[in-house]
Amino acid sequence: MKQLHGNSLILGAAALTFLAAQPGWAQVTQVNDVKLNAVDGGINVVLKTSSTSRPQVFTTKRGKTLVSDVINAQLRLPGGNNFRQDKPASGIASVEVVQLDANSIRVIVTGDNDAPSGQPVVRKDDRITLGFTPSTGTVAATPTTPTVPATNVPVQPSQRPDVLVPNPEISIDGRPAQAAGPGQPVSQAPPFLPRAVAPPVGDIAVSATDASPSVIDLGTQERVPRLVLRDAPVREVLSLLARAANLNLAYISGDPAGGQQGAAPANAAQTISLDIENEPVQDVFNYVLRLSGLEANRNGRTVFVGPRLPNSTRDVIVRSLRLNQVNVGVALNFLVGMGAESAVTRERQVTNVTAVPVGGSAAPVTQSQTTTETRIERLTLDDSKYTTPLLRGLQALGDERTNSITLIGPAKQINIAISQLTQLDVRRRQVVVNVKIIDVNLLNTHNTNTSFSFGVGNNYFTNDGGAAVLNFGGSRPATSAETANNLTGTPVTSNPLQGGNIFLNTTNPNTGTPNAGVSTNPLQPGLTAFTQGTPGTVTAVPTAFDPVTGEPTRYTNQITGQTPDTYTYGLPSLYQFPKRFLASLQAQVTSGNAKILTDPTLIVQEGQTANVNLTQEVVGNIRNEITRGSDTAVQTVTAEKTSVGLTLAVKVDRIDDNGFVSLSVAPIVKAPQSSAEINVGGNSQSIFLVSERSLNSGLIRLRDGQTLILSGIIQDQDRVTVSKIPILGDLPLIGSLFRRTNKNNQRNEVIVLLTPQVMDDSENSSYGYNYTPSPEVRNVLERRGFGAPKR
Repeated sequence: MKQLHGNSLILGAAALTFLAAQPGWAQVTQVNDVKLNAVDGGINVVLKTSSTSRPQVFTTKRGKTLVSDVINAQLRLPGGNNFRQDKPASGIASVEVVQLDANSIRVIVTGDNDAPSGQPVVRKDDRITLGFTPSTGTVAATPTTPTVPATNVPVQPSQRPDVLVPNPEISIDGRPAQAAGPGQPVSQAPPFLPRAVAPPVGDIAVSATDASPSVIDLGTQERVPRLVLRDAPVREVLSLLARAANLNLAYISGDPAGGQQGAAPANAAQTISLDIENEPVQDVFNYVLRLSGLEANRNGRTVFVGPRLPNSTRDVIVRSLRLNQVNVGVALNFLVGMGAESAVTRERQVTNVTAVPVGGSAAPVTQSQTTTETRIERLTLDDSKYTTPLLRGLQALGDERTNSITLIGPAKQINIAISQLTQLDVRRRQVVVNVKIIDVNLLNTHNTNTSFSFGVGNNYFTNDGGAAVLNFGGSRPATSAETANNLTGTPVTSNPLQGGNIFLNTTNPNTGTPNAGVSTNPLQPGLTAFTQGTPGTVTAVPTAFDPVTGEPTRYTNQITGQTPDTYTYGLPSLYQFPKRFLASLQAQVTSGNAKILTDPTLIVQEGQTANVNLTQEVVGNIRNEITRGSDTAVQTVTAEKTSVGLTLAVKVDRIDDNGFVSLSVAPIVKAPQSSAEINVGGNSQSIFLVSERSLNSGLIRLRDGQTLILSGIIQDQDRVTVSKIPILGDLPLIGSLFRRTNKNNQRNEVIVLLTPQVMDDSENSSYGYNYTPSPEVRNVLERRGFGAPKR
C-alpha cells in the first residue's frame, strides 16, 4: 500500500527529510473506551481501540504506583480524556488513565500498601488488556516522626538537624500547593519523553539438520549391571563390550592414510575410565567410541574400529550435486569449514614463450603458444587446534565447468552436507525499485521599473529605469564617436530627415509659384504630396444640324487627354514627445513549477547495483599543449567533455525474510550553466560551466511497498539589481521614481521518491512478463518482427 504525497509537501521541503509512506510505521491507535474487569486476585484494565495495530507498552514501578505507558496511542473517551476509579478491587487504591503527551497514554495503578504487580499484556484486534495483581507479601511501615535526642521533642520537617537547607513550602495564590499525586510530576520539571522503541525482531529462516553422531547397532539388549574402570585401555574395553554382545572386534591402532592431525592418540596405550551402572551394552560401546574419537563400522558379526578406517571397511556412498545459484568454490569452502576434504578441478590459460635461433648471427625469433591447463587444487582444514569437525572424513570434489559437486563418505555425513548445501544454494531475491526524480524549479522574479519625462521650452528631461537624460537647447550634444570622427571641425551627423520626402518645395509649371498647402513641418499631419494634372485637347463637336442643308448649326467643346491634380495626405513623418508630465510604472512577477526528470522501474538483484544515465556530453574545457622539438613544434588541442544530465545509482544490499529492503540511492543532476569563451591558439572557443547537485542516502531500510522521499538537494540564488539616479534615487518615498529594481530568486530542488517492491519469482509475477505495450509501440514491434504480447 502506498500513499501519494501532495505537491505542497514536495514544494515545501527545505531540508533533507526521510518520510516513510507505509501506514503501519507510526500509526496512532485511538482508545475509545476504558473498562475495569475484576478477576481472581486482581483487576484487568481493558483499553478498547479503533484499529488493529499493536502499540508498545512499557511498565515501571514508582513507590506504591505501577505506571504503564502505551506508546503511539491517543485517549478519545466519550466523557473526556481522563479516566479514574477509586478502590476498584481489594488491595488497589485507584486506577487512573490519562493522556501523557500527544502520542502516549499512561495507566497508573496505585496499591494500598505496595505497588501491584503487572501481568503479561494481552492484545487482540480491538482491545488491549493490562492485568494487575495487588501485592500481599509486604506491609508498609508506619512512618515515625523523628525526635531530638535527649529531649524527645518532635522534629518538624523544617527543623531536621541533618538537613542544612529544608524543603521550601510552595504556595500558589496564597494557598499551600498539594503534594504530587499519581500522574503528576514530583518536581516542577517537565515530564520525560517516551522512551525510544526498538524495531521488532523479525523471523529468520531455520534449517533443521540432524547432526547427531552415528550409532553402531550391536543387536543386543544386554545391560551392564555395574562397571568401574580406572585408566583401562580403550581397545580392551571395546573388546570386552563386543564380547558381551556376542560380536567380534577388529581394531587397527595406526592410521592407514598416514596419520590424521587432530585425531585422538591411535595406539593401544589410549585409556579410559568408566563408572556405569545398569546401562545397555550398546550405549556404553558408543560412549567409548565418542570419547576416544574412534571410527567404527559393523559388518556382519564383526565391528571394525580404528582412528581412521579405510574405505574398504566403511559404508561409503557417492552423491553428485549440480548447484544452481551458489558458485562451486564457495560451496567447497563452506564444506571445508565443516571438516570435509575438497578437491576442485580448474582450467586456466598458460602461455609459453620460446626463443627460436635463426642463422648463426641473427637474433632469435620469439614464439608464444597459449594452451589450456587443467589442474586439481586440494584444500583441507587444519583442525589440530580445534575440536573434531563435524564432516571429518567426507570428501568433496568440485568441477567448475559444470558447477557440480561430488560427495564421497558415510551416508550420515552426506545427508548433513546436502542439507547445508540446500540452504546455501538459494536464489538471490530481486526487488522492483521505482524511482521518481522531480526537479522543482522555484523561480521568483520581481521587476520594478519607473519612467517619466517632462519638458519646458527647448529643455527636456527623461528618466527611464534609473537612467536620466537632460537636454538643453533644440538638439542633443555630439556623442564621443561623432566627436572622434571629426577631429578637424565641428562634429557632424547625418540628417535623419533626408530620405523622408517631407519638405515638398515643388513649383507649379503653369504659374511658376510653389505649391501652396503642402505641409513643410515633419511633426505635423497634412498634405504631404501634390501632382499637377494635364490640361488635355479641346475639340468642337457638332451637336445640331440644319434640316435643309445639313450643315452644323451648333457645336460643343469636348476635352480629351486631361488628367486631374493628385493630392496625398498623411501622418507626420516624425513623432514629437509631448512636453507635459508623463509617468510609467512596470512590474513583473515570474514563478516556476516542478517537472519529473525520470520515472524508471528497475529490477535489481540482492547485492547488485543498477544505474540509470540520461546524459549528454558538452565541452567543459579545452587543453592546448605544444610539444617543441629541435626544429619542429607540434600543437595538440584536446577537448575535455563532461556529461550533463541525470545519473542515478541504486544499490540493493539486503532483502530479508520479513519484507525489508536495505538499499542506497545516489542521484546526481548536472546542468550546463552559462558558456565561457577561452582563447586557444589565437582562436576563441566556447566551453560550458557545469553545476552539480548530488545526494548519497547511505544504507537505509524500507518495508516492501514503502515509499521514501529524499529531499534537500537545494540550489538557492538571490540576486538584486538596482539602477538609480544618484542622490535622487536615494530619497525616501519619492526615490522609487528614480530607480529600477530587479529581484531574482532562483531555487532548484531535486526530490527523489523511492518505492521498492520485493519481486515474486513465481508464475504469478507480472514484472517483466505481462508487459502491455501501447498501440504505437505494438505496431513498431510487429513491423520489426518481434512478437508483441497478446492483448
